[in-house]
Amino acid sequence: MWNDTDTPLAYLITFRTYGTWLHGDKRGSVNGYRNVFGTGLLPNESDWQRRNLKRLKIEPVKLSDAQRTCVRVAMTACCTFRGWNLMAVDVRTNHAHAVVDIGEKSSSLAR
Repeated sequence: MWNDTDTPLAYLITFRTYGTWLHGDKRGSVNGYRNVFGTGLLPNESDWQRRNLKRLKIEPVKLSDAQRTCVRVAMTACCTFRGWNLMAVDVRTNHAHAVVDIGEKSSSLAR
């Protein structure tokens, strides 16, 4: 359903845990220069991925059940505090997704 305004119906917020999807990965990635809709992904480059893996300060982070619960609770609390409707949330071991409706508020509040 389209609302014929410049206000999105909802925001999809997605993030990965530290070190679990690095530039050079065969799945592709984006960076600050390729972060525009329709722009191609960075290419698969195993040497680049290995260099990035060596640069990590700690091992890649995989969330335990307790950590996943903590992330879910924090996302819910943030939405409650801001008065947003958390429509869906899914926290996995290496990434999380949330669908958030901010209502009639300006999208500048989402930043």
